[in-house]
Amino acid sequence: MNLSRKRRRELRKLRKNAQELLDQQRVVLSHAGEVLGQAGGQARRLSDEHLAPRIDDALEVVRPKIDRGVASARRAADSVRRATTPIVASALARTIHTLDELDNHKAAKQVRDFGKRSGYLRPEKKSKGGIVALGVGIAAAAGVGYALWQAFRTDDELWVAPESDTTVE
Repeated sequence: MNLSRKRRRELRKLRKNAQELLDQQRVVLSHAGEVLGQAGGQARRLSDEHLAPRIDDALEVVRPKIDRGVASARRAADSVRRATTPIVASALARTIHTLDELDNHKAAKQVRDFGKRSGYLRPEKKSKGGIVALGVGIAAAAGVGYALWQAFRTDDELWVAPESDTTVE
């Protein structure tokens, strides 16, 4: 597109004016940023000097009431937990028993694990009966072995064959 010399001059002048305006706006915005930063610092200082002490005083007045409310809520939660724990534990045990009867052992195990994690069911204590039975068995075997050893000793007169008086010449 061919422009006349007059139009090109006007466009250059317009571009120059637009650039000057943009530069002026950048300067104004940088000054506005500095003023805003100073205003923020002043607001922070005023807050520290005047607002923070008032809020601290108000909190000190309200804190005992809040603490009493929190303690009351905890006591109520504990009493509800004490009242509902046997009911929930019983329901979980019945659910596990029913699932075991239905041969759905996987679901029963999941319910049992949930009950243990949540504290409603106690973990099953591993029986030490096998270890005790093994120990008793070993002790019994040792006793029988000792009795046999005592019975068949070579120095016992009952089991030693009598020496014959007849000697072969």
